[in-house]
Amino acid sequence: MENNSKKIIHKGISASSGKFYGKCLKILSGEHLILQIHISEDEVHHEIEKFENTIYLTKQELESTIQKFSKELKKELVEILSSQILMLEDPIFLQNVKERIQKKLENAPLAVHNTIEEIAERLSSLGDGYLSERAVDIRDIGERIEANLVGKRSDYTFLENLKEEVILVAHVLTPSQIIHLDKNKVKAIATDTGGKTGHMAILAKNYNIPAVVGLIDITEKISEDEYIFIDADEGIIIQNPSLNEIKLFGASSKTDFGDSKFKPKKIAETRDGTRILVKANLESESDCDLALKYGADGIGLYRSESLFLEHPSNNPTEDEQFHAYKKIVEGMKNKPVIIRTFDLGADKFENEKEENPFLGKRGIRYCLQNKNWFKKQLRAILRASVYGELSLMLPMVTSIQEIIETKELLKESKDLLKSANVPYKRVKIGIMVETPAVAISPDVFTKECDFFSIGTNDLLQYTVAVDRNNSVISDLYNPYHISFFRLLVNTIQIAKKQNIPVGICGEIASDTNFTILLIGLGLREFSVSLPLVPKVKKIIQVIEISQAKKLAKEIMKLSEEEKYLEIESYLFNKHLLNNLV
Repeated sequence: MENNSKKIIHKGISASSGKFYGKCLKILSGEHLILQIHISEDEVHHEIEKFENTIYLTKQELESTIQKFSKELKKELVEILSSQILMLEDPIFLQNVKERIQKKLENAPLAVHNTIEEIAERLSSLGDGYLSERAVDIRDIGERIEANLVGKRSDYTFLENLKEEVILVAHVLTPSQIIHLDKNKVKAIATDTGGKTGHMAILAKNYNIPAVVGLIDITEKISEDEYIFIDADEGIIIQNPSLNEIKLFGASSKTDFGDSKFKPKKIAETRDGTRILVKANLESESDCDLALKYGADGIGLYRSESLFLEHPSNNPTEDEQFHAYKKIVEGMKNKPVIIRTFDLGADKFENEKEENPFLGKRGIRYCLQNKNWFKKQLRAILRASVYGELSLMLPMVTSIQEIIETKELLKESKDLLKSANVPYKRVKIGIMVETPAVAISPDVFTKECDFFSIGTNDLLQYTVAVDRNNSVISDLYNPYHISFFRLLVNTIQIAKKQNIPVGICGEIASDTNFTILLIGLGLREFSVSLPLVPKVKKIIQVIEISQAKKLAKEIMKLSEEEKYLEIESYLFNKHLLNNLV
């Protein structure tokens, strides 16, 4: 049944990719009730002894947790808990608590609470995103100590045995809470606070839980037991999504081809021996180990603008960019890495607002109008190229001249590095095929490009003239439109004819319901959200090219006739593949 309530979209920050539609479980607060209790001087010794015993008990708990979860936690996550143990051993922290007990006659729980709050508030007040995230960790260890002091079970314990699948909605989730989550039941996370680099984001990625953070007041907007849709790829929460929208976001559904014991091989190859590359979209330079863990064939899209958006001054230096790119290239251990140059628009800059930034100064247009700023990025990419196989990709291209101008700037950057005796290697240049200007005439652009990557999000919205974020006409944002399909086919066929590698990195690439269709249309390279790498590889390994081609032929025919419900039947009911032999 179609939901007639008004759709509401809440924009946050994508912390861990994935999508899910389900019921909310709200966690209103992780704080304990600390009573304002003061003691007599005769009780000081007892309270200090009680505090010291609790520190020992809490340290044992943390060490036990590390031992219990060490096999499933990454190195950084073990370090989170290890840093909490160090906090318990910090002589300044211990002395401050004891002094509050001795001099202010506060009982142990109150002394711990006040000491922890002083430290956390000092970190939060510095205006640094990293230190603000650390304040959450400080409060987390404080709550552990307080719970043990008052004999209260920590609030994470009830999250260990949930009765149903839920989306957790909270102001903040601490490392302790996330580590102890029932991973089979918690399907997604949405929080008021947090950022891409915080410990909550790291933990959510480790457990492959879709997470959107930094939503500011989502706990006030969402009701307990309400059903919502979380699209962590885009960093949004949707209230009252339509049935068609939920079906479109098929990546939220499980992909099962009958054999639950089936494990994807490292190499994605169809049953009839066709090799398909499955690369990963990268949001953070710290996620390379996850990409390797999931078996990615490389990085097909690194969104370099994340460096810009997360930087305190919104202007990372050349050296800061170089170190980030170098970390990715080295982290991928000689597997290919594609860095998309800054895909930023005037909407991201104060004093440069535009009425319609999607059709304005964005992507390569903005870069070429700010050449000195752009050359910093080009030099950083060149410097990082000596550490592995690195390519750069230009967004929002509509003319050959934009590629030519970029090559000229690249040459200037090379000359400057050469004069300073800074080494670099040849870097391939590709473009995003995300405008009809390119998709209609890709043969013209092959003369200046080393590769193509199809960006389906913008290509679709520009083709059907629909803002994909406009809820009033969202039903017209139709990925089954025949014109969109024909642009895909045209780009793929011409690229192959001209021997230009062509891949796909947009949202549809990460939707497992489209995987077989895209292979049938001729694609042999995908770049998908990190958690979906093994799912896409699994699909590839149980099909044959002949099946995919027959599916594509049938879908194209139905698209011409605008039989979209029948298309969905084919895409969302994969057992129909048995008839395509």
